[in-house]
Amino acid sequence: MVTASSLHHIRLFYAAYFAAMGLILPFFPVYLASLGYSVVVIGMMTGLLAAAKVIAPPCSGYWLDTRGMAAGRFIVLASCLAALCVALFNVTSSYTPAFISIVLLFGMLWAAVLPLTDGLSIHVSEAALADYGRLRVWGSIGFVVTSLLGGIVFGEVSLAWFPWFLVVLMLVMAFAGRGFPSIEHVEMPEMVYSGFSRALLLLFVVSFLMQLSHGAYYGFFSLYLLDIGYSGWQVGMFWVVGVLAEIVLMWRWAKPIQSMPLMPVILVCLLLTGLRWLGTGWSHAWWLLVLLQCLHAASFAAFHVVAITWVKRLAPPHRHAAAQGWFSATGFGLGTTVGIMACGLIVATYGFSAAFYTCAGIAFLAMLVARRLPR
Repeated sequence: MVTASSLHHIRLFYAAYFAAMGLILPFFPVYLASLGYSVVVIGMMTGLLAAAKVIAPPCSGYWLDTRGMAAGRFIVLASCLAALCVALFNVTSSYTPAFISIVLLFGMLWAAVLPLTDGLSIHVSEAALADYGRLRVWGSIGFVVTSLLGGIVFGEVSLAWFPWFLVVLMLVMAFAGRGFPSIEHVEMPEMVYSGFSRALLLLFVVSFLMQLSHGAYYGFFSLYLLDIGYSGWQVGMFWVVGVLAEIVLMWRWAKPIQSMPLMPVILVCLLLTGLRWLGTGWSHAWWLLVLLQCLHAASFAAFHVVAITWVKRLAPPHRHAAAQGWFSATGFGLGTTVGIMACGLIVATYGFSAAFYTCAGIAFLAMLVARRLPR
């Protein structure tokens, strides 16, 4: 049953989940360095968190679809286990094999819960009981808050406290999951546990290409800005502009986008994404970079809203959780990981601008695939 209280729990989950992301992305490598680990080991451990996003979401989605377990109950269990893993960071940090295992288990548990929440939020939104964008936007707000405050906080206290901040956020996620609305599970015989439609598989491919095209941005945008002469605080403000554009779109226009046809919206998002990367690689002017950062509203927010809406519509009723898991795995997992790795090679050989031009080409190429999506 969907109540005002259950919707508040979804908002709280998004805020806590992305607040944790706002700590992990910038500060997890710094925390590992403070423990004395080499660059090679740090790269391996951060790579494990990326690999977990490929493996965990489809597995958890399949398990929930076949077992009929409520998403909220799974999120409570996974978040509590994730909190336990993080609490063991400092304890196991001197035993590298054990520490690596704990980091991988944490990454699997943490990656498994977001697609389930997205699927539940889209279900509620499709039933006209809430606006997905106004639920999801609290995640963007949580990310901005911890990204801005993290540097101040960890400048004042020891990085040994880093895991305990994460423990608190994992427990907040577990508390939020306790109040999630319950959705009736669709029981289907095992023999009709069918595959996905051609249209849904094409959408997974487009999602992979879209996130692949973000490789230069997620992996090297900050380094690029520093290389062309911007200061640290200016780099942070460029990132904030992008997230603010995402927040505005989620809050004001997510609902109309959900009612639009799939293929035209995806094509527009890919076109604007390609133009964004072309402009980023071509110009160093601050005003143009600010305008291009505003296109994050299209390259991420609008694309994400329309894509997960249609994942829910195109998936069989008894495979919604698995479909959201595969969408997350192919895009945010595999696409982002391959994109960052490939752009690292391009940057090392040809420079930052060449990486952004390559990403623009990938976005334009994805338009050819997207034209085969349902109108």
